[in-house]
Amino acid sequence: MKRYIFVILIILAYSSLCFSQQKIYKMKEIIVTATRTEKEIDKAPGSISVIKEDEIRRLKIDAIDEAMKWYVGVFAKRSKGLMDAIPSVKLRGLPGQYRTLIMIDGIPVNSGYAGSVYLNNIPIDNVSRIEITRGPMSALYGGNSMGGAINIITKTPERFFFDVSSGYGSDTHWRYRINIGDRFFDRVSLSIGHEREETNGYPTCLVTRPIKTGTGTLLGGYLTHDYKGRERWVIGDKGDNTAKRWNTYAKLFAEITETGKLTLSFQKGFHRYDYDEPHTFLRDQSGRPSYKGYVDIGGGKTAKADPKYYVYYSGEGEKEWYYIAAIYEDIFGPFHFIGKTAYQRWNSWYTSAYPKSGQGFYDAKGKFSEGNSYSWFTDLQISFSPYSSHTITAGFYFRYDNYDGDDSYLPYYRDEDTRGEKLLDIGGKARFISFYGQDEWNILKNLILYTGIRIDWWRAYDGYSSDYGDFDEKEDYCISPKFSAVFSPFKDTILKASIGRAFRAPNLYELYRTWTGTWGTYHSNPDLDPETLWNYEVNIIQYLFSRKVKIQGTYFHTDIDDLIYSYWEGRDNYKENIAEAEIDGYEISLEIVPLSWIKLYGNYTYYDTEITESDKRPELEGKEFAGIPTSMANVGADISYRWIRTSIFAQYIGKIYKSDLNDDIPDVYGGYTRRYWICDAKISLFPLEKWEISFSVRNIFDEDYWEYYRGDGRTYFVEVRYNY
Repeated sequence: MKRYIFVILIILAYSSLCFSQQKIYKMKEIIVTATRTEKEIDKAPGSISVIKEDEIRRLKIDAIDEAMKWYVGVFAKRSKGLMDAIPSVKLRGLPGQYRTLIMIDGIPVNSGYAGSVYLNNIPIDNVSRIEITRGPMSALYGGNSMGGAINIITKTPERFFFDVSSGYGSDTHWRYRINIGDRFFDRVSLSIGHEREETNGYPTCLVTRPIKTGTGTLLGGYLTHDYKGRERWVIGDKGDNTAKRWNTYAKLFAEITETGKLTLSFQKGFHRYDYDEPHTFLRDQSGRPSYKGYVDIGGGKTAKADPKYYVYYSGEGEKEWYYIAAIYEDIFGPFHFIGKTAYQRWNSWYTSAYPKSGQGFYDAKGKFSEGNSYSWFTDLQISFSPYSSHTITAGFYFRYDNYDGDDSYLPYYRDEDTRGEKLLDIGGKARFISFYGQDEWNILKNLILYTGIRIDWWRAYDGYSSDYGDFDEKEDYCISPKFSAVFSPFKDTILKASIGRAFRAPNLYELYRTWTGTWGTYHSNPDLDPETLWNYEVNIIQYLFSRKVKIQGTYFHTDIDDLIYSYWEGRDNYKENIAEAEIDGYEISLEIVPLSWIKLYGNYTYYDTEITESDKRPELEGKEFAGIPTSMANVGADISYRWIRTSIFAQYIGKIYKSDLNDDIPDVYGGYTRRYWICDAKISLFPLEKWEISFSVRNIFDEDYWEYYRGDGRTYFVEVRYNY
């Protein structure tokens, strides 16, 4: 398959030399995330990408994170498509969604419980653009922004529109989306929408058993290994992993005075996953499917099969997300004010089967785990220019998080309404109070200096667990400065540099939640301290051929202190501030627009991560971060000519370690494929005005790969859209 990738790379290189003399005029792109004020992207500090609405529609997008994965420095991990309950987006080689901040209209949507984002629950057709700012942003946004910040900007209608689509594809995958909006009286805009999607999925989880000495009567299955290299026999899978998601949203925008603007937003998102009946790969002597007995592997070896193994730790689960936000913007004399307040609630539950011998699929006992958290958020910001060369931004931030959860006994693991004895009860609260400020100094016409600082006071309190009792309070403060410069020595050359500090306080999950899963027990630690880092980076942007070519390169170095890291001792996983670490990274991207209807691009990201010091686990020293690829690359082409639009993209994912000791083997269930390419394509036809018919293919070459779960094979999807 690599020859196809090389062909695309050759096209990219060749096209840069074969330009039409037609001049291409581009509107200046404006970004708000990098400075909290509107700024031209080339004058804003940091390595930045902006994803526009039409770019989001280039490929089949099931969830919002899939729109970001093609951009340099973005690792969007979605292990099993729509069925994945915990997808994530990570920047700058830092593991964990909780180290990358995600916002909607400038309002954080990382949960206070685990720092996760319910990416399945965020709508797609309500998005105007996505701003990605790489590098630590704690000087403006506080915790969760160690790796960078992603801001999802929603639509505000300027005129009447009606957008509806429906599609169907592989694995009985169907969806529909409807979005309608208008502007009234030249001062009020309203949009509402609904999205829904379902799939019957595919088998993502294998059933593997240890191989022992003995004989058996069953036939079938095949040999594999676990990620530690131990031999296992595959006896079946846990069934098709099904899923559904939907989101309902509304946005009201009103110009209530000559300068005052009020925005009210509401969203409710839902995601559910489940498993169909398990499949066995075994047959008895008569050729009939069998789930129970001993397999004859040969050579005096056997593996045991039992119905309980096919459902162990499988189950069903749901996640709900409620989002209510208000934003008020006004100008009072020389002051530009933006006030934001929001309430968010995250509700989730899942069941886990813990069957005993003699139990089958439909009478297995289990556990019901439920968690509910909510957050209040307020951000008050003013900007003003005391002198023509200075713009000062200052603000106040407050956030309150509350979590409570419990585990209960289930007589039958697939009936969540039969909850019995409570097995565990946990909870806790957290509070953040912050002040921040930034000075933008246009020291010369082609030189801008940015100086920012933020101080955060953090407190975690009222933590409790029915297993461990009440926990002591934790509190701390962090000061996060940042210094940046943007210099343009020539018209089409931009140089950027920055030095910044970032922090992240431990979340309520890390402090208070202990639970047991397939691989062992994951322990909380109420004594964790905040982790911090210093980041140093340089960035260059070069335009060529009347800006038909854009080349961007970034080098950064990150030093991390008090890293909260998970490690294994037997079947127990612990979290400690055990490590100091560093990251050296390179990000290179190329964009070519030889003609107005052709766009070619490619990018490459490399991370050299290393744990440099660990007093409690010295064997971790010199090891790379688990769960982060060492390198990533994307190449693609987007061609729009008359009534046809074609997009083809390929993504490369380098080595990812499962084990914190970097000693796992690749290409097995529970681990990761060492290196792989995935190609996607979509062709859209516009036979009539306002109508679009599209056909998309994912994983064109049917690549076999693992991201803990089995990756999906080649799939197809057909969709019809009407946009008025």
